[in-house]
Amino acid sequence: MNGYREALAGYFRAGIRQSDDLRLGVELEHFPVYSETGESVQYSGTDGVRALVEGMIGIFPGAEPLYEDDLFGFMVPDFTITLEPGAQIEISIAPQRHVSDVVRIYDDFRKAVSPILDDHGIRLVSSGCIPKTDVGSVELLPKARYRLMDEYFRGTGTGGMEMMRGSASLQVSVDYTSEEDFVRKIRAMYFYSPALRLLCDNAAMFQGRKVSTFLKRTDIWRRVDGRRCGIPPGLFSDTIGFETYAEYIGNMPPIFIKEDGRIVPTGDKTVAELYACREMNTDDIEHVLSLAFPPVRLKKFIEIRFADSVPIEYAAAYTALIKGLAYSDEGTGFAKEIIARVNLDAVMMIATGDAIMENGFMAGTYMGRADEFCRTIIGIAERNLDEEEKAFLEPFGKVIEYGGIANIPGIALSV
Repeated sequence: MNGYREALAGYFRAGIRQSDDLRLGVELEHFPVYSETGESVQYSGTDGVRALVEGMIGIFPGAEPLYEDDLFGFMVPDFTITLEPGAQIEISIAPQRHVSDVVRIYDDFRKAVSPILDDHGIRLVSSGCIPKTDVGSVELLPKARYRLMDEYFRGTGTGGMEMMRGSASLQVSVDYTSEEDFVRKIRAMYFYSPALRLLCDNAAMFQGRKVSTFLKRTDIWRRVDGRRCGIPPGLFSDTIGFETYAEYIGNMPPIFIKEDGRIVPTGDKTVAELYACREMNTDDIEHVLSLAFPPVRLKKFIEIRFADSVPIEYAAAYTALIKGLAYSDEGTGFAKEIIARVNLDAVMMIATGDAIMENGFMAGTYMGRADEFCRTIIGIAERNLDEEEKAFLEPFGKVIEYGGIANIPGIALSV
């Protein structure tokens, strides 16, 4: 095995957890906008996002500020706040066993920061795409890594600027108990992806214009960089495992690496080329993994990245859904059975995505009509959650009834 592959595979193996210690990680991004105008708040300035974060730090005792070139967040025991390239505010909640604890931590954070937001005349919007402001006028966070990413993506597609400055997501992470369990879960999550995307499709507006199609954020990501954003090759082959995922990472250009504390651009050189004659340490590994953007990403956990940013009740529903699917034999077994039955591959998945982007819940999929696909997976999750967590799934009934979150009365953004 090549050195980089051995290092990456070893890192993945170190993430294996005991079956009685499985948790959920949740990251939810928000667009900070001015309450009166709906325009996005820039990073700098008296009432900018930087000043907002400074104010937040002051109300959480023991908060540890985070700096990389400039202030970009802070840490407390229950969560970490960081800023995305366009100053989107992300809360990363410490891994929890129960969805109710995720919701409690999030609600406590929002209650604590509400007075500061009001003082600045700012509200936090949960949406997959920037609602009003043109992405070209959004200030990029002053981090060298974001500047290099921004420059690199200008040469790989048409969606880089929109992704970095104008998208926001909900990400849920799950643990794996073995390499075989990782394979079952990553395949299952890709199998369920049409329904997972659709249930959290939440972009009514983009840059001040009404969005007339479905999965706008998916459309943006499709146009960023195929070498790091698509479905990993060989996902449904018999050889998929830690080493093959490591090889997928090896074929990706990392954009830049860190040497002696300096950020060094690497152009089109791949991870395999850059680490052909030198060892990868843990910092190197975590850096290159952070610059891979497949919809399901492997670190020392499996990060599921299909969902748009959504209000907390839908984020809780999605987290419970993922738990019921990923942490049950029925959830992974059903996916395995249908994958084999329909001989699922990347071409079929992309075609299904195309159909959903055009027709939403009425689209045909490899599991029948999309609305029935959604009901099927909700039913699987319900059978594998306790009564408390099953209740979190209830908002998805309205999502299907109204044909999307943005269509539910009282949800649509006012910009």
